[in-house]
Amino acid sequence: MSRRISQTIAPTSEDVAVLRLAFVSKGANDPVIKAMREFLKDSVPAWLPKIGENQELTRERLAEIREAANQRRLVIAALPEGPARTQALEELDRAESAAIDMDTALAGANAFGGTE
Repeated sequence: MSRRISQTIAPTSEDVAVLRLAFVSKGANDPVIKAMREFLKDSVPAWLPKIGENQELTRERLAEIREAANQRRLVIAALPEGPARTQALEELDRAESAAIDMDTALAGANAFGGTE
């Protein structure tokens, strides 16, 4: 016969309440989910949804796009692996790459005192 050693603890009602509270699902009204939604919404520069092809972007605005992409990436990267996470990260990568490309073009144009 083999030996069996067991150590357990019986939680108090207060322990149970504390342990459960941290993991209660509050749905759409969960303050953490609400704060995350607001963070994602607030990370978008106010002018970005209104831009069109006929508007010009400054280096400062391109920097805002890059910063917004970095902020959103921090939150999205924390999500579990899956198609939604992958797609969101790919979209951020493309947006940041486009901003970097435009910024590089602007930097080159400024260095030579002209435009493309």
